[in-house]
Amino acid sequence: MPAQIEAVILDFGGVMARVYRPERFRILEERLGLEPGSLSGILWRSPEWRQAEVGKISDEEYWQRVAPRLGLQTPEAIHGFQTDLFGGITADARMVGLVRGLRRRVRTGLLSNASAREPDWLIQRYGLDGLFDVIVLSAAVGLAKPDPAIYRLALERLGTVAAATVFVDDHEPNVAAAEAIGLRGIHFSGYEALLPALRKLGVALQPG
Repeated sequence: MPAQIEAVILDFGGVMARVYRPERFRILEERLGLEPGSLSGILWRSPEWRQAEVGKISDEEYWQRVAPRLGLQTPEAIHGFQTDLFGGITADARMVGLVRGLRRRVRTGLLSNASAREPDWLIQRYGLDGLFDVIVLSAAVGLAKPDPAIYRLALERLGTVAAATVFVDDHEPNVAAAEAIGLRGIHFSGYEALLPALRKLGVALQPG
């Protein structure tokens, strides 16, 4: 018999909040004179990002290194771009309610590849207070998904085992890596699809 679910771990960007917004990216690419579809690669598939997401360089240094590729030459230009890129991003109210309800029944964790090192920044900016028992940010721990070690660290901090834990992420390779070490993976494709996927794994749901 499968283990009873004791914990649910969720990704942030793409699950709790919609960080990649194609329409916004298209506008910025046009404004900066970039090839269509290239901005996400410059930001999140660069060697600099790989260093920032595991804390080898600071968030500030990351932006200083990437800015020239975006044609941003001054601190004011970088700040303006960041405002345009991230402005208006909020946590999905439905997901907030879901996690609030989940936490009444199971332990909850947030596991995110992020250049930020302080969970309080994420909590305050996106209204996540009281939602998660554990928050693991890649830059703070020097590990990033899909490294199996970061999933094991999250399990250790939650005090649960892989077989009794659900992992939710919108990036399929991250889900596959979690499943490879025994977690119950769900590839997130939206709130509506997540609810039956959780129920199928035996997670009892209630409104937030």
